Amino acid sequence: MHLVRRSAIAVLAAAGAAVAQGQPPGPPRPTDQLPSGLQMPPEIVPGQGAPQRRGGTPAEWMAEWDDLWKRRGDPAVLTRLEQVVDQHIADDADGFEINWRQASLIAWEADGEPDGSQQKAAKGKLAWEAGVGVGLYSEGVGVLTALSQGLEGKFRERLLAALRINKDYLDGAPQVVWGRYFYKLPWPKRDLDESIKVLRVAVRTHPNNWRAKLYLADSLILNQLEGQDEEAHQLVEQILASRGGRDPPEEARIRERAQKWKQKH
Repeated sequence: MHLVRRSAIAVLAAAGAAVAQGQPPGPPRPTDQLPSGLQMPPEIVPGQGAPQRRGGTPAEWMAEWDDLWKRRGDPAVLTRLEQVVDQHIADDADGFEINWRQASLIAWEADGEPDGSQQKAAKGKLAWEAGVGVGLYSEGVGVLTALSQGLEGKFRERLLAALRINKDYLDGAPQVVWGRYFYKLPWPKRDLDESIKVLRVAVRTHPNNWRAKLYLADSLILNQLEGQDEEAHQLVEQILASRGGRDPPEEARIRERAQKWKQKH
């Protein structure tokens, strides 16, 4: 179940991303239907509840983690989060609470590395092994290389499962990843019209999701249809003008990327 949970942020996914968009208190539930035309992979069946934890998990370290996570933009805090993970993975390698937190941390770190870098490939591989980083790994090694390794099916499988369980999870993260997927694919697989359609819905239903707005701006500016250049710039200006406060580390990361986008375009 935790594999599906972090797929919603991962890839944050074709841009992995997500996994970068904050940390809710528990796993998603299979309440929503897939968007029209999508089918749930038959081999992925939503779990019947959270796995049993061997020996229990102390509330103290989980409370510390939740506090630290809000400040994960600080390198010293990130180091402490790594220490907490190392300690409790050693104590309870199969524990649900520590495993999904470990996956969140690895994905966040991988998302912060440049596309095409060895660092992103290495961290993306770790995120993949933790159940969430196929898209992040693909961004590290290059999408063409990832396709040649047969990773598209693995990515779609996990993402479709995340959409099935809760498409609005983490402020619409599964939808954001799905839209980014169609942008990240190389020609002739790339489908900018589909990317724009999916991301417009995500922005409309989750207006506080800055990553959705930035990804939509990317797809619009590349599509080059009439009026889309202006729409893309408006979305980026909305990000830069927003006050934020819901997830400061994520917002700081996306604001920085939006500033670079504005300088480039």
